Amino acid sequence: MKTTLLVASLIAGAVALPSETHTVHQRRNLVLDPRFERRSAVDAGSKIPFEIALRQGNLQEAEDKLYDIADPTSPNYGKHLSKEEVVKMFAADDKDIDSVKKWLVSQGIPEKDIHVNPTKTWITVDTTAGVVERALKTRYHIYRSNASGQDHIGSEEYSLPNHLVDIVDFVRPGPAMTKVTVRATGPAKGDQAIGEPVRKLSSDQVKSVQDAIKDGPGAGGNAHDAANSTLPAYLQICGKVVTPDCIAYLYKIPKAVGTNSTNRLGIYESLGDVYSQEDLDLFYKTAAPYIPAGTGPTLDLINGATAPNSPSQAGGESLLDFDMAYPIIYPQGTTLFQVATDQYYNIFGDWLSAIDKDYCSQDPYWNNHKMCGTFEPTNVVSISYGGPEDPTDPKGAHRQCNEFMKLGLMGITTVVASGDAGVTDRNGYCLGPHHDIFVADDLCSCPYITAVGSTLIHSIDQPETATESFSSGGGFSNIFTRPKWQDDVVGNYLLRHNPGYFAYNTSEGNIPTGPDDRGIYNRGGRGFPDVSAVGDNGLVAVGGDLGLSGGTSMSAPIVAAILNRINEKRLSLGKGPIGFANPALYAMTKLRGTWFNDVTVGDQSLGGVASDRGYSACGNKGFSAVEGWDPVTGLGTPIYNQWEAYFLEI
Repeated sequence: MKTTLLVASLIAGAVALPSETHTVHQRRNLVLDPRFERRSAVDAGSKIPFEIALRQGNLQEAEDKLYDIADPTSPNYGKHLSKEEVVKMFAADDKDIDSVKKWLVSQGIPEKDIHVNPTKTWITVDTTAGVVERALKTRYHIYRSNASGQDHIGSEEYSLPNHLVDIVDFVRPGPAMTKVTVRATGPAKGDQAIGEPVRKLSSDQVKSVQDAIKDGPGAGGNAHDAANSTLPAYLQICGKVVTPDCIAYLYKIPKAVGTNSTNRLGIYESLGDVYSQEDLDLFYKTAAPYIPAGTGPTLDLINGATAPNSPSQAGGESLLDFDMAYPIIYPQGTTLFQVATDQYYNIFGDWLSAIDKDYCSQDPYWNNHKMCGTFEPTNVVSISYGGPEDPTDPKGAHRQCNEFMKLGLMGITTVVASGDAGVTDRNGYCLGPHHDIFVADDLCSCPYITAVGSTLIHSIDQPETATESFSSGGGFSNIFTRPKWQDDVVGNYLLRHNPGYFAYNTSEGNIPTGPDDRGIYNRGGRGFPDVSAVGDNGLVAVGGDLGLSGGTSMSAPIVAAILNRINEKRLSLGKGPIGFANPALYAMTKLRGTWFNDVTVGDQSLGGVASDRGYSACGNKGFSAVEGWDPVTGLGTPIYNQWEAYFLEI
């Protein structure tokens, strides 16, 4: 499968000239990230996409508001904000905008070429590399990724006038940028998108699966009574082939009955990975015959994307997402957010523009460059794309994370796959001068995202373990500090289950790498994943054939679908959607009862190029699954009936 996305980024260029009137605003750290080789200078006359991220307003107020409406003990729980209220809260100060525009004009840039987006958070400039170089006192070069061979434009550092240093978050291109790819359980080649490694079933295996599930509840049969020690055939196969019946039994998910037209599950796809309706129909016929042929997502095709594809061009990532989600939520519907892009600075900028008219509307420049406000956001969005956290670009990380804070404020739950390479980068990359410092995930490091790890079913009547064919991504952010709702469980993990490695305590990417520093992970960082779900041996239909797939991008849509199901019940009772789910999920651990299937076996020994030697590319087995929360499987896997009762009560 194309599991999570991952990978790459950084750029860089030249040396800024020292000046009493200017300050170096951002500098690339070659010790932390030596992945790019500087090559030729960019021609001064070349047009470049120059963007300035303005400091956003009221960030602390916004976070306090989000934590209040997401706290299950607060009287304000579930009282989400409108899009208009969110836009107003985050807008940059008009005086700050004027200061930046005046500076740009003073550098010879015509005012007509300076564009402020309607949310007053970005300025985009139509100009050449030479003009930007003079303004920023820098030089742009082409930088080649050592992993992929792909070229990027960037600078090693840049400077701003002193009076703008606290007004601007960062500029693009600059010392850091992110390219997006898809997570994959197969061998990675650089930072390029990878075809889905579906393990095709033979005709005999297909017949065996069909015979086993023909009398299961998905085919109209009776559900298994747990009091009966003899497992029916449809459950006996779950250790080898995970079907919708296996998932429903394991997590106690009843068949869905209601449907609300306002409650669709959003699935985000990109990088040319597109589903096939014929493959969906084959999956329904085989494993979920209660779903009629032709059932598919509402298509929100962004910036020229197309869907669906023919089976010969089908994307394994997209099909895995839908094959996992549809049997849980049907007759609820899905919405596909298909973005036509293979690389961009702000990973979800095009998507956010498309779902929020206030993000880019009422401006001819932005309307001509993006699809603006065309589509409505869904209450839950499942995402299997991301990359390694870049400790050299904390401002960019915060900026991206704040977009998910905005979604949470509006009542939207963002669920993201945590990655399939344990504590490493997909390409076998670890941080630091000795290449042994653990790498976090760029999206899952954001505390406003619900990060989902992966587990393995050995037998349906035995506890799940961490996955064994790949390592569930997890660890601690080097940029974001541990949120307060995570303090108890992560503190307990570090106290009672010390992983046995030297550690440090930092934030904002300030990793200690001196000769006497021995730490390889950040004890004070945001820990992830938050929860997990089964993530291997999932039955899928791709390219006209049945096969098995896996990865955290199998796990994420399962959790997203469960939360969407619960939203259906909340809406039927006149309540709002769950929205930002993490504080409520962690609060469950303080209550009596069993809220998660705890996963206590497994580690992250697979990840990167050293995996075939029995340890990760960072030179060890990463973290281990233990009792309670851990950086491999989070709090554990869902127990649907418990989660539903809890979220309907608050």
